[in-house]
Amino acid sequence: MANGTVSIGKIFGIGIELHWMFILLILFFFYISPLFGLVWVLLFICVLIHELSHSVTSIRNGINVSRIILMPIGGASIIEETKIAPDVEFRISIAGPIMSLFLGGLFGVMVIFTPPGIITFIVQYLFLINILLGVFNILPAFPMDGGRVLRSYLEKRQGAYRATMNTLKVSKYCVALIIIGTVAFLVIPSTYDLAYKEWIVIWNLLIVFFLYQGITAEKANAVLRHETRGMKITDVISRKYAMVSYRMSIGRLYGLVRSRKEHIMVAKKPDGTYALVDIFNRQGAKSARTVADMLIPIPNIGPDLDLVDAIAKIETNPYRVAAVVKGKRLLGIATSSHINAVITLHMAKKPDEDAT
Repeated sequence: MANGTVSIGKIFGIGIELHWMFILLILFFFYISPLFGLVWVLLFICVLIHELSHSVTSIRNGINVSRIILMPIGGASIIEETKIAPDVEFRISIAGPIMSLFLGGLFGVMVIFTPPGIITFIVQYLFLINILLGVFNILPAFPMDGGRVLRSYLEKRQGAYRATMNTLKVSKYCVALIIIGTVAFLVIPSTYDLAYKEWIVIWNLLIVFFLYQGITAEKANAVLRHETRGMKITDVISRKYAMVSYRMSIGRLYGLVRSRKEHIMVAKKPDGTYALVDIFNRQGAKSARTVADMLIPIPNIGPDLDLVDAIAKIETNPYRVAAVVKGKRLLGIATSSHINAVITLHMAKKPDEDAT
């Protein structure tokens, strides 16, 4: 389990991962009733189709999707681009809700033809859950699809930063309305029993927490991009590494590590890309004969990449390292810790201070 998720395979070359809470809920509902467990699995399939519609639309627009993470109240398609044209972001974002509403309509039609009984109950549930999934995701709040749809619309007129900030304001209003509605549902007399009300309140609080996290992350990313505009990855590259041959023996590598006092080793592969030598993997080192047996892929990025875009690519690597390459020449490496240190100091310095 990595980062709280479990990989369950690939579809269209896209990795599918389940958040641990999603797995826990599946087991919980199967424990309560096999029927509830089956319904939750069907919900998982509907959410997966929703996310696949985002991913397929992304790929058709030339944007690579690394994986899909399914969580208790939705999912996320992890893409490798941070700069997306407004029209493309609109198409990607709207694809999920449209797919959910389409599935809801499909199951709504099926209800007419299914015989009374357990099958009708399941089909009715799938109709309801897909309609709710489509409507909820079109909510104009980050990190929902509707928030990105709104941002893409505003961006054409206001620019990326102002569009994001204005969408964040709308997102906060949406959260406030959910909280007010939840309190009203709890205190206003109704025919619902207390257990049902408690369940709705807990679920709404989970939604508010999810939205709050998304809003906070989106704001931090927007501010970071705004404050570091104009900064390139070449501004923070490091040359504190050692280049080694991928044919080098482990014995010679050991001697090099001791003499150079470096812990980051980089090797050029036969295909011309640069990879990291995983010297921290004890089990792998025991069976390795040469450096080639210890290589792990790292992002190879261009020197003109903006700092925030570079961070997004670096974060895809477990060691948070990327090779900065111009043509076939390695200019240096970029590490997440070094970039974060430079950004912290850049944002902390006074406007009248020297950058040096």
